Amino acid sequence: MPRSNAPIIVIGAGLSGLSAALALARAGREVMVLEASDQPGGCCSTTRMDGYTFNNGAVYVAVPSLLRRAFGELGLNFDVEVPLVAIDHPHETHLDDGTIVHLGSIETARVEGDDAAARTALLREGLRKLQLDWRPIYRRLLDGVLPFEPSLPRTLGQLWRYLPRLGGRVDRAIAGYFPDPALQAAVASILLYTGTPPDRLPASQLIGLLALLEEGFHLPRGGMGAITDALHRALQTAGVPVRCGCEVTRIDVSGGRVSGVVLANGEHLPAQEVVATCAGFSVVNRLLSPDAVPRAMQRTARRAPLSHRAIAVQLGGRCAPASSAFIVNHVPDMRQQGVMHQVAEQVPRWLSWTSPSQVLTGLAPEGKGVLELYAPVSGIQHASEWTPSMTEDALEKHLAALRGFLPTLEVDTVRTLDPQTFEHERHLYEGALYGVAPGANPNAYFAHRTPLSGLYLAGQTTFPGFGVPAALYSGLQTAGVMMSDR
Repeated sequence: MPRSNAPIIVIGAGLSGLSAALALARAGREVMVLEASDQPGGCCSTTRMDGYTFNNGAVYVAVPSLLRRAFGELGLNFDVEVPLVAIDHPHETHLDDGTIVHLGSIETARVEGDDAAARTALLREGLRKLQLDWRPIYRRLLDGVLPFEPSLPRTLGQLWRYLPRLGGRVDRAIAGYFPDPALQAAVASILLYTGTPPDRLPASQLIGLLALLEEGFHLPRGGMGAITDALHRALQTAGVPVRCGCEVTRIDVSGGRVSGVVLANGEHLPAQEVVATCAGFSVVNRLLSPDAVPRAMQRTARRAPLSHRAIAVQLGGRCAPASSAFIVNHVPDMRQQGVMHQVAEQVPRWLSWTSPSQVLTGLAPEGKGVLELYAPVSGIQHASEWTPSMTEDALEKHLAALRGFLPTLEVDTVRTLDPQTFEHERHLYEGALYGVAPGANPNAYFAHRTPLSGLYLAGQTTFPGFGVPAALYSGLQTAGVMMSDR
């Protein structure tokens, strides 16, 4: 097939790949999507196992307004395609002194323990002031930054007046709003998902707390895979082929321009253009021949800081839950929370887990539930250094810790996803959960438009931030760049 008659090939059927393909198809371009796994969805999908539904990455929806906007740009009604269930009791945090802090909306936030009424008032006052101070930043991000191609000039142009606040550290910002150490610890625990301790986390990451206060957290009916299922349905309706089980091993370049891809089975597919939604690191280090990699992409691959790694431990079984909360945290003082991101030498003293079946009972058989937690991975340079025995050790310790908090737990099914699983089955470069580290400068990310003619990038290493809406917009942005280049 002559290249001029070949389709655009999108590598990867995750959120960014599906949204890029749909946007291009809506614009009249011929598109083919290639996915290495046996099902579309990437890290926003679920796996059914022994009657339980487990997540393959993303665990909840924040900022649903941005998702609705992205779906609208694709000509889809998000609320019809992906009905959401609000998480009524998002966060419950337990401190060593017996204090329990409940976080959700300001009106429902409360403290149990000594001086509960007075501390509840302090908690709500701090949350209200924080929300008032940070709401303008949140709105600027949603309206003027995240829906557009990442760039430092745009980010500075939208947020310059807030730079002093954004330039600080999370721990100092939290301490400024909450004088009570227990409240500090509870608020900081909302940001455990970043994998970075509060004293090293940029204050900009407080946006994760703003998302909870402004819009709440949600789950799609049926689980996180409902989002990518909706995009896949739309592609099928548009006649766009999505070929699963097709791993791309090489992007071919001819005459200084991308000409096609080669699959693991040796099949060569010509391409008019290629959108790679796997990590930019993978494109540089694996998919392009060394002599074809532009220097700018080499520099980005060398300098961009990778995010953290972890082991997803997922359990199905019977347990009389001690709480109705979706996320339950047992944490130390805010300034000690960095220990929760280090591999535990003993049974962990502190732990954080999610209970998606508390919100969606259909994720587990009747009378049973699903628990998911992330065990930290540290001390390795490459995912290949992680071994099955390390996973077994982490699983044993974290199960023992969990049983300490939930003594009636009866486990039917255990599933683990370790760094090698995330790398080889979920196709995350080096098993890094967010690609580039949270809070990195926008210049640390790979650009959608590459210096190599016909090659474009989308996915987790092309946008500042992380999460479902940002991944979706990464694909939309790439499609927009491609159409502007015509």
